[in-house]
Amino acid sequence: MIQFRQVGLHDAEALQQLMELNADYTLRVQGTSVAEGAAIEALTALPPNTTNKQKFGFGLWEAGKLIAFADVIQSWPEPDTAHIGLLMTDPRRRGEGLGRQLHESIISEMSMVQGLMWLRISIVEANAEIAEPFWIKMGYTPTDVVAPYSYASVESRSRIWHRRLHDKHRPRVGSS
Repeated sequence: MIQFRQVGLHDAEALQQLMELNADYTLRVQGTSVAEGAAIEALTALPPNTTNKQKFGFGLWEAGKLIAFADVIQSWPEPDTAHIGLLMTDPRRRGEGLGRQLHESIISEMSMVQGLMWLRISIVEANAEIAEPFWIKMGYTPTDVVAPYSYASVESRSRIWHRRLHDKHRPRVGSS
């Protein structure tokens, strides 16, 4: 049975294992292998002008193993927006709908936060071929906001995408 719950620092080892399974992502967007301590960084790093109270790690767990993870910054960069900074699934389980299930759980969580109207992501062009099809299926569209992106040996650009938290024109998963 798959369970959705928050992921905290006490889960860093499980997240590190998931990140190492997704080493191809790290190579595309950072040009490096997964660093020791990458999970702790993912669980603690904050964008400018935010606090720890705004940051949430969410995961799908099965039989004690983390099989999907997302990092969410609530009320950033605007008070009506939640930013999904990272979403990854166990690559051995791709095609099972874990990403969609985790995303729908995030929507449910963020729907309980008064004043949130938007979900936002940033796609690094070096990862766009892999990431864009998923996010399009989740209802996101690109904005005009594009910024240079540089990390280690990767020189790219990053584009902001967004969607309404409650998209009245799209049926919810599982509804008819």
